[in-house]
Amino acid sequence: MRSALEEALGLRFEGERGGHFFRSTLVQTLYYGVFSAWVLWNKQAPLDGTVRFDWRTAAYILKVPMTRALFEELARPSMVAALDLEGVLGRAGEVLNRVNRRSFFDKFEEDGAVTYFYEPFLEEFDPELLPELGVWYTPREVVYYMVERVDAVLREELGLADGLADEGVYVLDPCTGTGSYLVEVLRRIEKTLVEKGEDALVAQDIKRAAMKRVFGFEILPAQFVVAHLQLGLLLQNLGAPLSAGGGERASVYLTNALTGWEHSGKEDRPRLPLPEFEEEREAAEGIKREKPVLVVIGNPPYNGYAGVAVAEERDLSDAYRLTRRVPAPRGQGLNDLYVRFYRVAERHIVERMGRGVVCFISNYSWLDGLSFPGMR
Repeated sequence: MRSALEEALGLRFEGERGGHFFRSTLVQTLYYGVFSAWVLWNKQAPLDGTVRFDWRTAAYILKVPMTRALFEELARPSMVAALDLEGVLGRAGEVLNRVNRRSFFDKFEEDGAVTYFYEPFLEEFDPELLPELGVWYTPREVVYYMVERVDAVLREELGLADGLADEGVYVLDPCTGTGSYLVEVLRRIEKTLVEKGEDALVAQDIKRAAMKRVFGFEILPAQFVVAHLQLGLLLQNLGAPLSAGGGERASVYLTNALTGWEHSGKEDRPRLPLPEFEEEREAAEGIKREKPVLVVIGNPPYNGYAGVAVAEERDLSDAYRLTRRVPAPRGQGLNDLYVRFYRVAERHIVERMGRGVVCFISNYSWLDGLSFPGMR
């Protein structure tokens, strides 16, 4: 599992911090897999308490192949026994079975509550990991504002009358987290289509957008699981659920958004040990290399993950280190992770597309810092 994730994500979990990050990732994946399965199970289970949730069935309920593969690898009976996880997972299942589901889900805002659970979970389980990863909840008001601004720019400056609802507008959040931006983009598309009077077709149009042109990349498996849960619930509530049997999924991929944009021969790297990992990597790289993404939006992390990046990622900021008309950069500011996300977005929009919108939250150091004249 460790080598498969390293190959899939282009990272190396080295040293004490890397090992801690890897183990923490697996625990989060297990618990969010169980929680996500419970939320989905609730949609079909009677509320009278005659049927109880069994965490062992989670792999059957989780729909996304990569999510299911991760969970199956971790929750195999032999693995659970070897790692002495039976007791803690059993207690987690019992906690969920004690929840008054009718009361809980009456108050459960499916597009927000899942996200609110993520930070409190990390604060209790692994508080040192929050600042290390730069994993912070982005308030919905901020997400809403950014999506509305992008929609306005598409209409007013790029001449696309339907904004984000235009079928030719491909959107990418390269640091998806728990999916807040993608949910808000789909809501904005829904609003536009309803205003145009296309009520009867809206649900299917939103589903098609979620599958074909609204993309998300995420490097943390637990957040990847939650993002798929949020998008799946949104489509289910709209009346256009994703069909697991039909191979339908939202276009959120477990991948390193900072690598895989340039072609390199498949013979240069080993095949991944799990077929789902291989399929996930190839699908993500297909989007990076082939899709005409016009909007890049999100809240990039500022700190590096507890892994050693491959050369392709480290070299991203080199474009900002060589200057001709301004002073040479001074200091270490270009090593901040958000700079690499800016470079990926800028390179794609400017050099490949020739037009588009980049809308990121970031700190303000690049606006006047001595490390950033080339970037400016």
